[in-house]
Amino acid sequence: MADNVLEELLVSSEVQTARDRLETYESAEAAANQNPEGEAELANLRDALVDMPGAVKMLLEAIDRAGSDAGEPQYDSSLHDDPT
Repeated sequence: MADNVLEELLVSSEVQTARDRLETYESAEAAANQNPEGEAELANLRDALVDMPGAVKMLLEAIDRAGSDAGEPQYDSSLHDDPT
């Protein structure tokens, strides 16, 4: 079953989108660290930080769906809903 979950995750477009957003954050963070005075670098880092919660949520939901499809629920999103 674990192979099925992994296969579902690897082909998930949400996982790819989340991975892309995490890579964008890492790139923006590296650029801001190299040039902390750069306005563009800091703006890119701020934009990437805004996208981070969405990327993490998409990743967790994809894991949950893949686990459910394989009969192994992995994550209960109701336990982590934002009350605001």
